[in-house]
Amino acid sequence: LEFCGTSIAKYECVGSLLSLQSQHHALALWQNNFVLFGRRRSIAAYYCSSAAILSLGRYTAATTSPLSSLATSHQHRKMTNLNFQQIIPTPHSTTTTDANTASSSSTPLPRSSHGLSIIHNGSLLVLYGGEHIARTPIHDPSQVLWLAKRMNGTESWQWVVPTINTSTTTNAAIMPPSRVAHAQAAVGNTIYIFGGRNGIEMGENAMNDMWMLTVHEDETTTATTAKWTQINASSDTTTSVLPEARSFHKMIAIGSNLYMFGGCGASGRLNDLWKFDTLTHKWTNLGVSHVLRGRGGPNILSLAHDKKIGIVGGFAGEETNDGHVYSISNDGGSWEEEGMKGLEEMRPRSVCCFASLPMVNKCVIFGGEVDPSQKGHEGAGGFERDVVILDGTSGSVLENIKPSGGNEDEEEEWPGNRGWADATVHEDTMYIFGGLAGDDASPIRLNDLWQCKVSS
Repeated sequence: LEFCGTSIAKYECVGSLLSLQSQHHALALWQNNFVLFGRRRSIAAYYCSSAAILSLGRYTAATTSPLSSLATSHQHRKMTNLNFQQIIPTPHSTTTTDANTASSSSTPLPRSSHGLSIIHNGSLLVLYGGEHIARTPIHDPSQVLWLAKRMNGTESWQWVVPTINTSTTTNAAIMPPSRVAHAQAAVGNTIYIFGGRNGIEMGENAMNDMWMLTVHEDETTTATTAKWTQINASSDTTTSVLPEARSFHKMIAIGSNLYMFGGCGASGRLNDLWKFDTLTHKWTNLGVSHVLRGRGGPNILSLAHDKKIGIVGGFAGEETNDGHVYSISNDGGSWEEEGMKGLEEMRPRSVCCFASLPMVNKCVIFGGEVDPSQKGHEGAGGFERDVVILDGTSGSVLENIKPSGGNEDEEEEWPGNRGWADATVHEDTMYIFGGLAGDDASPIRLNDLWQCKVSS
């Protein structure tokens, strides 16, 4: 190997596979055992050991390139493979039109601030709630709840509007009040929603009700029905303390428990963490975080095989990119003092799509709002479309992946910039629906459906 201002005519090296915590740490990994004529030198030295080469494996080059060029070109090598594909389900067979929306009911209205879950072993996506017009919940019963059903185990999907169970006394459909910005998560084949609001201001008409949804398909007629049940939740203490009504909070399922963080309430932006036991229907207050400011639209991730929870980003009066880990234990758990590593490389953001994928031991954050609108929720700020990959154990940032070409005209299939969307995950695949795009002059709500397979 000949460096020292000259060129590399041809070289071969077998490098050991090293795990990068971030792209910018690439050169730091080369600082191990660089020796020249018995003296310790930096990467600019003339000799380097093959054991320090960064994940190159067997590499052969016939080029004129200084070592710095080699480092630059390979520190952007993706360690995670993403395969985005747009899903275009067959429209629902019924095409009635609602006078308030003047929109066909064969497909979901474009929307933001909604919820998305997946059940029945990855064969049924459940879309609920949201806003088609800023700050106005979708009220049309034929638009509030949608199912995307995988057809006979294939890659074909179909939109379905289920029949909602009715009251035996009034014969009216039993449904939660319309809402935006609720939290939604699935335990097994049961979907839970909590809170949300149907007012304009931060705490206006916020809710703290809990509902569960079950979906059933008749094997003979293939008719799909959905049953809503309101849960009469209680506290696990004698104080009967329940979560404050809120919106733009986030919730994930770990085992039979739901964990919920933050959001916007009448008292302002919140930084409290709660656990809901779906077996006993009891809430446990895990306390206010002393390491994170109150915020709306955070990302909440399951880490270390469901032993920890990571909270990343969110809007705390400004877009943020901080993150901390909460360790779960039988006696209540605790917040780790040290923040998650590498988040300074992620552009501050909120209202992103996020997913935990234990199958590949990684977490994914997609897009989000990076520049808040001057009109608040009435407008549309600046949005991203990159993917931030985090380690599934520690939550440390591994890499930040952008579509090749860096714009929406490239051949690579990739969702456009957006925030206020929602995502769900099954095994190694994340699903994304809708969201808000555009700008203050022309905000655009979306109704596209995407899947992203994640592999190492």
